[in-house]
Amino acid sequence: MRYLVTALSLILILGTTGCKDSKADNKKTAEDSGSQTITFESGSDETGADAKPGAETDPSDKEVGKITDDQALSAIKNYCHTNNPDLKDIEEAGEYPVYWEVESSDDKEIVILFRSYTGAEVRYYVNRVSGDTYVTEFVQGITSEEEQTDESFNVKDYLTSSISGTWATASMGYEYKGEFLPEYHVRFTDSEVNYGHIIDDVFEPDHSDKIASLQEIGPGRYRIQAESLSGGQYTYQTDENDTGILNYYETWNENDFPDAYRGGSSLTMID
Repeated sequence: MRYLVTALSLILILGTTGCKDSKADNKKTAEDSGSQTITFESGSDETGADAKPGAETDPSDKEVGKITDDQALSAIKNYCHTNNPDLKDIEEAGEYPVYWEVESSDDKEIVILFRSYTGAEVRYYVNRVSGDTYVTEFVQGITSEEEQTDESFNVKDYLTSSISGTWATASMGYEYKGEFLPEYHVRFTDSEVNYGHIIDDVFEPDHSDKIASLQEIGPGRYRIQAESLSGGQYTYQTDENDTGILNYYETWNENDFPDAYRGGSSLTMID
């Protein structure tokens, strides 16, 4: 009987160490965000006229939708909170140590360590480009080494952004299966503008531009200042009459907006 109790105890411990909660329905949701201004470092102060989305750059310099360490860390936290709703209460209670950290990082992969309230060490191995993530677990005194679990997901599904949804340029770019498609489909995080194409309902990234400043200028209205890989600076700003439109200006200087407006590069929300 003693051996049976021990075995059952081990099973219970191993079954509750990760972020997944057996009661969770695995819905992919993002945390609500209030009014905020987010500012990032920019490498240039000059206003450029070559900031058109999709401008050709040296392929060796392209960062095609690569996930940053901070984005991966934030997304894993969001994943854990989404799939284990009780986790925030455990954190706030402070009775057990719970934390996340970037354990290692290289050009291809980011490893996020989650120290569970059970004492388990759960590691999330994130592919920096695709976002595909697999999970391992180590419990001192129970498992002899790090072991891969059957848990897997795409971390991009848990990246949060003040600007949600998929957007499309007004200009048309190409024909696919008899249908004319926008030059680019666009998705935002709070640090990047991601340009790509939706092919058979899958968003395929082409390139990403860094956001230097993201400001909420009114309820549901935003001003996004970004910089292309070639150094061109441009602004997206919510239309005064329609929050489903982001007008494009080939400058950061608001005084120059009337002359810098480019309708073909402006965006319309499509979902």
